[in-house]
Amino acid sequence: MHYCIVLNKDDKLSFGTLNVIPLTSIKENKIYYDNTVNLGSEIYTILYNKFQKNFNNTFNKLSSISNNKINNYEDLKDELEQIPVLSQELEFLKKFEKEITKMKKGSIALLNQITTISKQRIYYPKTSKDLLSGVHLSNSSLDLLDQKLIQLFTK
Repeated sequence: MHYCIVLNKDDKLSFGTLNVIPLTSIKENKIYYDNTVNLGSEIYTILYNKFQKNFNNTFNKLSSISNNKINNYEDLKDELEQIPVLSQELEFLKKFEKEITKMKKGSIALLNQITTISKQRIYYPKTSKDLLSGVHLSNSSLDLLDQKLIQLFTK
């Protein structure tokens, strides 16, 4: 799996493809050429903040189960049914945290590798509730990308 920046400004569900700029993590002792843009740790910061918010929500739901007053069998049953779901959420968040930690040193946009991909290849986000949904770069980062794209491909 690779992260990317989606270039399509106005995308419709009926469109089967997306234009994307692939991303890579900054690696020590690797030379990056003029066809890249260093985005720093902006993407990591955005994703980590979303991760923290989701982790806290899941943890709070799990904690509230042990604090709820249980008066009957139905109450107990309802509480127990939530545990596997919340446990799966925590497992996913743990894996996600491990994945985004690779971005801590920064991300590089590989402008020379702009490509069109099928939406069927998109793993996350699938829905508006997924962790990667709604992640947007700052205007300054988008301006950097715009300037570099103009420099590389139009002038």
